[in-house]
Amino acid sequence: MIISHSPWEALAPGERRRGLWPIGDDLPDLPILAARGRQPGPRLLVTGGVHGDEYEGPAAIHALFDGLDVGGLQGMLIGLPVVNIAAWQARARTTPADGGDLNRAFPGRFGGVTGRLAEVIFDHFVRPCTVLIDLHSGGVRLMHLPMVGWYGGGTDAEALARGFGRMLHPWLIPDVAGVLSYEAHRLGKIALGLEWGGGGSLDPSGTEACEVGLRRVMTGLEMLSSNGGHAFDDRPPIAGGYQTAETDGFFSPQVALGGRVAAGVPIGRLRDSVGEVVAEVRAARGGTVAALAHVPLLQAGDRVAYIG
Repeated sequence: MIISHSPWEALAPGERRRGLWPIGDDLPDLPILAARGRQPGPRLLVTGGVHGDEYEGPAAIHALFDGLDVGGLQGMLIGLPVVNIAAWQARARTTPADGGDLNRAFPGRFGGVTGRLAEVIFDHFVRPCTVLIDLHSGGVRLMHLPMVGWYGGGTDAEALARGFGRMLHPWLIPDVAGVLSYEAHRLGKIALGLEWGGGGSLDPSGTEACEVGLRRVMTGLEMLSSNGGHAFDDRPPIAGGYQTAETDGFFSPQVALGGRVAAGVPIGRLRDSVGEVVAEVRAARGGTVAALAHVPLLQAGDRVAYIG
C-alpha cells in the first residue's frame, strides 16, 4: 500500500495506519506505522533498521503496533521499523549505493544517498518528535549485551531507560557525531538508544523485551495507562566505547561477553592464516565487555569489542 504525502499528520484521533511513504529522489519507499490517540500527548518516534542487518528492532516495532490499543493511547506513536530499506534488502549494515553508514550521517545536509536519507528522516520525523527511541543490535559482525541508554545530562531519558526493564543493562551512551540518537539529544529531544544481541539473527526474547520496554516507556510518558509500578534499575551504567583492530587477522577472544576486565589486559589475539600471532588485543579501558566480534576474520579498523 502506497500512502500519500505525510499521511500520519492527517490521522484522526483514534486512527492508526501502516503503509509505505514514497520519499522520491531515488530513495526507496519508507515503511511507516502511525497511530494518533484520542487525547493529546507526547509524540514518540521509535526507529529500527538504521543498519540493515539488525532485526530485533523491526520485530519489536511490529509487535508493539500489533498489540496497540489506540483507544487508550494519548499522544502520537510513529514507528519506522526499517529506516534504511536499501541496506535491509541487501542484508547489509551500510547503504549499498555509496557504502555509507546511516548512523554516522545524521542530521544529513550532505550529498550521497545516505546523506539524503538521513536528512529526510531527521527533518520529517525527528524534529517534530518529543521522544526518540532508536533500536539496534550487533548486526552480523558483533554480539552485544542487551543495553538501553541515554546521553550525559539527559535526566528525563535516564529515568525512562532505567524503567525499561532489567533484561537490558543501563548504558551511558558515548557522544558520537552523526548517530541518530545523539543528534536528537543535541536537538533537545529525549533520546534513548538500545542494543540487543546480534550475529545476524533474530532473538525472540529480545523482541519481547524490547516490546515490553517500549510499553513501559509509553506508560512513563503517560501515553498508556499504567498496569502497576515498574522497578527502577539502579545498576551503574555501562559506559566507555568501541575499540577496533589495529591490523588484519583472525580474532580469538580470551574474554567472555559480559565479563569484567582491567585496562591493559589481553582480550584476544589476532593471527594470520598459518597461526602466527600478529597482534595481541588489549583492553583500552577497564569495565564490562559489552560487545565482542562475532565474525572472527577482521580487517584493520573493524570493531573488536565494546568495553565500558
